[in-house]
Amino acid sequence: MALEFNKLVDQLQKMGHMIHEIDFDVSDRLDIALERFEAATDLDFIHERIEMVRRPDVSGYRGAAPLDAPFHERICDIFPAPPLPPSATIIAADGSQIYPNEQWRMPYYLTNVGLFVYHHGDERTPEQINLPKLVYHPDHVRDKTNRVLSSRTIDAMRTVREISELGNVAWSLRDEARPLLALYDNHLMFWVNTDVTGHVELMKKYWGGLVHLHDAGALLAGYVDNPTRSKMVIRLLHLLNLPEEDIKGDDLGSGDMEGLKDLDLFNVLLGPGDRSALMLQNSPRNLLYKKRGVNYEIACFYVKVSSGYQDAIARVDVPMWVARDRQKVDELHALIVSQSAMQGRNPYPYALTRADELAVVTGKDKAKLEEMIRLEWRLNKPELDPLVISAKNFGKRVARSQKRLHEL
Repeated sequence: MALEFNKLVDQLQKMGHMIHEIDFDVSDRLDIALERFEAATDLDFIHERIEMVRRPDVSGYRGAAPLDAPFHERICDIFPAPPLPPSATIIAADGSQIYPNEQWRMPYYLTNVGLFVYHHGDERTPEQINLPKLVYHPDHVRDKTNRVLSSRTIDAMRTVREISELGNVAWSLRDEARPLLALYDNHLMFWVNTDVTGHVELMKKYWGGLVHLHDAGALLAGYVDNPTRSKMVIRLLHLLNLPEEDIKGDDLGSGDMEGLKDLDLFNVLLGPGDRSALMLQNSPRNLLYKKRGVNYEIACFYVKVSSGYQDAIARVDVPMWVARDRQKVDELHALIVSQSAMQGRNPYPYALTRADELAVVTGKDKAKLEEMIRLEWRLNKPELDPLVISAKNFGKRVARSQKRLHEL
């Protein structure tokens, strides 16, 4: 039976009344933020405040912090797009997955990594690499309690494969045109929680992927499209305005700028092609990255990319081996702006779009894979159906299918 929309009319009208009553205007808070942003010129004072929130009794500050001297930039500075390098090799990576299904007699999962290599300044045809991996052995599909691996575990495995394969391709192309830009479609401060099977090993492999990219001399960048949750800079502006005696507790919050996001601020401050200052996220997680080595702490900047028709704010994560080299930052900045102007109306890096096309596993792909698995069962175990469907699920299939069963 289809959803009875007529029974939702009253509820939707109540929702409409709430929409009418809620004030979505943040202009008053934005004015405060803009004023404080323009006043944030004293790097010594900012560093002093950051040291205060790093005390054990102020453990909850998750705001922005400038890089250490001499690599720091003033928080209030805006940097226009630098000139494009004449040549570059751009590698983009993305991934997708099929989660294991308990209904299969032999559950499996699949991760697929797509990599796209674009030769900037060169007429060579881009390279497309597709790396599917099917895992079906019970020892690798189930955890120690004999449960199939969770979707969070598969997601973590896919992420580790993405960064590892990006490192492998970067290493193989280390003698190609420089700079060598490695684009990853997500934030770089990846973390695996303890509820994920094999979390310790997965983190080691992820950090190993970062080391491989560093050894290849790649300009690694994690591209975060539409960073609606980020409010690092807003929290920093609140910290700079707090009286010293109020800097205490677990969460300093955003104060009188609550509800405002960094995206709101930089959408006003940045023109097409501009980037913000480089900054760090002050957090225990980032400290753990730094403890792996000073080159692996994660910095970031905001950038306004443009297709010529539409603009968008993105956050770009970079490891410290990139952030501490102004030439590398300029090359990365220029190439991201250029890539984001290549797709007509869509302000998004071209190479990442193509990597996503290579990586995605569609419903049709999944159905084809299941058909191929069934064929292997028919060849090797014809007496068994590989899929054990309960009566309940069989009923759902019949009810939701466009086909109907008829008996003579």
